[in-house]
Amino acid sequence: MGAEFNAFTDKENSCIYADFIDTHFDRCLELLFDVVLNPTFLPENIKTEKKVVYEEIKITKDSPSDNIFNYFYKAIFNRHPLSLSILGTRQSVSGLSQKLILDYFNDNYNCSSIVVAATGNINHKELVSKVEKNIYGARRKNSNLGKKDNFQKPETHNIKKIYKSKTKSAHLCYGGLGCSRKSKNKYALSLFTNILGGSISSRLFQKIREDLGLSYSIFATNTQYTDTGVIAIYAASSPGNVYKILDIVDKEIQGIKRNGIKDAELKRAKENTKGSIVLSVEDISSRMFRLGKGLLIDEKILTIDEILKKIDKVKLSDIDDIVYKYFQPDKMSLVMIGANNRGRLK
Repeated sequence: MGAEFNAFTDKENSCIYADFIDTHFDRCLELLFDVVLNPTFLPENIKTEKKVVYEEIKITKDSPSDNIFNYFYKAIFNRHPLSLSILGTRQSVSGLSQKLILDYFNDNYNCSSIVVAATGNINHKELVSKVEKNIYGARRKNSNLGKKDNFQKPETHNIKKIYKSKTKSAHLCYGGLGCSRKSKNKYALSLFTNILGGSISSRLFQKIREDLGLSYSIFATNTQYTDTGVIAIYAASSPGNVYKILDIVDKEIQGIKRNGIKDAELKRAKENTKGSIVLSVEDISSRMFRLGKGLLIDEKILTIDEILKKIDKVKLSDIDDIVYKYFQPDKMSLVMIGANNRGRLK
């Protein structure tokens, strides 16, 4: 059929999806629901898949630009469930039995705890009708959707740690807790991280890469979860440059606290962010993922126009509030891979 069938796991959800030509709609939908609702989990398949995951764990460990975020989450979340790697460890994966997998599957993957999102040349009523047909008689018990879990919010930490590495480069990740998906601060925080290091026009990119040539890869980002979030500043460089980079990061944040940001910077960040959002919805799969995650986690799915209007409403004073609320040195953590110990950990 020339279709793409795939799946991925995130910190708070998993997704099984298919991209296909609309003429194969019936068959692809049937296959998708069969995979989701009627998996066999045969012992021999589990054994083979464990080997695959072991290899993926090795690849991640060999990639410091990926692995540093596992160390970073471990530092800022410190034993909170969000601190755990999505891949797990060789020990945790090897301990998974068919019974454990089936128990977890039966508790979480049933019709009442799954949302369906679709984009493209699909009629909504026809989609609903065909979904109902495919789930007829399927398991409907043990619903977790809408369940009010007693989430334990993570506490802020100030952890500084260097991990040894055989690589010639050094990687650093500096940041702390951010805001949740439901927070009123999420748009202002996204704009601030864009100004700080979210584009090639950002302060950190211009000063650290363009002006001084200290790093090839430098950026700031924020990720939002159901009840918390993460702010991270990442850079890769020579071991001798990491402390220079940290000094610049610190000076930029302190400078923004003293002097604020310029109106032109905020306008540029707004256009940059809005452009990324609008371009992303041109991709049909990205649109599907956005709708699915919104249905699963958010109380309301905002239209693109509603999101753009919220971005436009952010003021300079909102950015000032952000930098003081989320960028407090005593609540930030620093993780480095491959750096030497001759510098000072701020």
